[in-house]
Amino acid sequence: MAGAVLILGTKFFEKKFINNTKNCSTLKRKDKMNRILKHLSAISLTILLSLGQGFSGELVIGLGSCLDQDLPQPIWKDIKSQNPEVFIMLGDNVYGDTHGNIQNLERAYQKQARAFKKAGLDFPFLAIWDDHDYGKNDGGVEYSLKDESQKLFLKFWDIPEADRRHRNRGLYFEEIIHSKEGTVQILMLDTRYFRSPLKRTPILKKNSLGRYEPDYDPAKTMLGQDQWKWLEVALQREADLRILGTSIQLLAEGHGWERWGNLPLERQRLLNLLAQNSNSNLIVISGDRHLGGIYSLRTKEGIEFLEITSSSMNKPGRNTNEPGPLRIGEMYAGENFGLIRIDFQRRKADIELHGLNEGVVLSKTLHFDKPVLTGK
Repeated sequence: MAGAVLILGTKFFEKKFINNTKNCSTLKRKDKMNRILKHLSAISLTILLSLGQGFSGELVIGLGSCLDQDLPQPIWKDIKSQNPEVFIMLGDNVYGDTHGNIQNLERAYQKQARAFKKAGLDFPFLAIWDDHDYGKNDGGVEYSLKDESQKLFLKFWDIPEADRRHRNRGLYFEEIIHSKEGTVQILMLDTRYFRSPLKRTPILKKNSLGRYEPDYDPAKTMLGQDQWKWLEVALQREADLRILGTSIQLLAEGHGWERWGNLPLERQRLLNLLAQNSNSNLIVISGDRHLGGIYSLRTKEGIEFLEITSSSMNKPGRNTNEPGPLRIGEMYAGENFGLIRIDFQRRKADIELHGLNEGVVLSKTLHFDKPVLTGK
């Protein structure tokens, strides 16, 4: 979708810019906007959202995953009705398993671009990949076409050339949303490019809880050394609210499909790192499962971490009967998307899972009375 995301971002910026320069003369406002838009291709969403300095009241962030380009996408109508300021795609944004031929993934993106255009979307995106837009089902570091897949991802999402993802291995990144009332830090992890091979269960039996079992090998990694170092530094920056995006589930237990629990030492490392640099001001967002749910984990220090899994946008699952010791309520199997409604004045974030044509089906409120603690 070359150019599409940039165009969406430009429209978003123009609206915010005009609303926040009403006291300027028409000539000055036009000149200032033209000078900024001239360099828009090198401007990150951080700047786009912060220049307006205009979020008062509620900031709405949408999220979702698992969007098959070969299936209808009626969910966009529901999403547009919620007017999100930005929408986060959490992976499987196309289904383009390459099977050794990168053109399979390229064709999937081309078809998805047409679907996005048809939907008439008018909000900017943030995106990370999962296995099916990475190019290999359950793929990790061993996937031989990952660099080619990364190039296609950057092209489709129209990531500016100045962005570090054009130089780095992997797609992890950070965005900051500023407002007069507070700051939101968004950290998006790449759980594919560096991830070590998983340990398969000996036999995948009928009614099995999944194809993988925990692997305690200390040499195995989820994020890779460079990404871990980046994350450690990023978590030391102050924010009123942190959103951590991971394509696979972090908190979920009780199943053997892809999740952080497949590499329990890596999962614990991440939880320890988050506890050292956050209080109860963290929301984890994930996809992948073709099921929706909300999860809660309280550390021994009393810090609560919340996770919303939003999946799938148009390729729903079926089986919701799985153990969920950290899950709040039931799982949701229908087509769905997530919303985070952030009210800085009231210091709270409403976490919602919306079903297609059903409205809110799951919800939880996070109160962030104190700023995020950093650098403990």
